[in-house]
Amino acid sequence: MKTNKTEKPTVRIIDDDLDLLEGLAYMLEEEGWQVKTYPNADSFLTLDDPEVPGCLILDYLMPKVNGVELQKQLKDKGFSQPVIFLTAHADLDMAISVFTKGAFHLLKKPVDPLTLLQTIEEATAKDKNARSESRYSNFDNRWSLLSQRERQVIELAMQGLMNYQIAERLNLSERTIESHRFNAYKKLGISAIEDIKRLRND
Repeated sequence: MKTNKTEKPTVRIIDDDLDLLEGLAYMLEEEGWQVKTYPNADSFLTLDDPEVPGCLILDYLMPKVNGVELQKQLKDKGFSQPVIFLTAHADLDMAISVFTKGAFHLLKKPVDPLTLLQTIEEATAKDKNARSESRYSNFDNRWSLLSQRERQVIELAMQGLMNYQIAERLNLSERTIESHRFNAYKKLGISAIEDIKRLRND
């Protein structure tokens, strides 16, 4: 059964073998994955959006910038998506090199489709978990910046109370509640109370 593409992260594939690139993309799209293909490192660095969740399938040997060099550049740029290497000539030194630099997996060409699909599932799950942990960490850090009164106001707002009701509950003026709420939104980096619910439930 095919999976709805909107439910899947994006798999980036970088390989100068255009036939392989097209074949992998077709197979993954048939399995419901979102796929972006790039024939070389330059096109990937220029066109890809690193904020989009997923993983990267990277050819080890490519002209100009090879896989290991690109891996280093990505690490320097803070690219966090797991990297899966493909190579026709895997050896121990190569494996040590890519794993030392943080690769998620190294697969040998021609790659077994089931193995590749399983590896992609594991890599994208790792990326999702890392992003969730980062969101929670960032939210917790921002929440700690709130004053005790700002936290009270936000917690009551999350219960569905309006500003005038919060004012009555805390024995403050409605204008004071508005001020606390504005300051809290600014510190949290949100524009509505629903944003907090979404962040906590992500």
